Amino acid sequence: MISRIPVQDKVVFITIDDGWEKDADFVRLIRDERIPVTLFLENLAVKKNYGYFRELQQAGALIEDHTMTHPYMPRLSYKRQKQEICDAAGIYTTQYGARPTLFRAPYGSTDHDTLRAARDCGMKAIFFWREVVSNGKIAYQVPGRLHPGDIMLVHFNPNMTADFKKMLRTIHKQGFRPAAVRDHLPAEFFQ
Repeated sequence: MISRIPVQDKVVFITIDDGWEKDADFVRLIRDERIPVTLFLENLAVKKNYGYFRELQQAGALIEDHTMTHPYMPRLSYKRQKQEICDAAGIYTTQYGARPTLFRAPYGSTDHDTLRAARDCGMKAIFFWREVVSNGKIAYQVPGRLHPGDIMLVHFNPNMTADFKKMLRTIHKQGFRPAAVRDHLPAEFFQ
């Protein structure tokens, strides 16, 4: 389970969950500014427009697994948890050309069966977070500032582009920059 990636540089990792809102300006921002992001997609939220997330992938976003329907995983049997994770991974493999290997449980809630199901579906790591971003404002786990290697949790929302720019200003003001998860985890995590 990962909520921080050990690094020497002043970098943070931006992860974005779900996929309900689809803002064309956000795709342009990610593409034009070359901002590395990792998307943990919920199939129920993205299935009506896989193409939107394909555009983000083409702009450099990493597509990862956040289940089919965003259930509270500990309430499900092992079989249902495995179905939620593996089915989403299968769809994303078909849609995006690469099988997800990173998993984020909805609500960050896991149990023994979640960990086993994720492993059995080929997930190499389960992602958590250090900061939550809402309306462009950062809620810090350690009060007041970012730390090297922190993983930030953002959700797709109706004001995505404006909120994202606000968050980026705070990241830069603290002397940090966003970095790509793929560049800071072992290569075997992505095989």
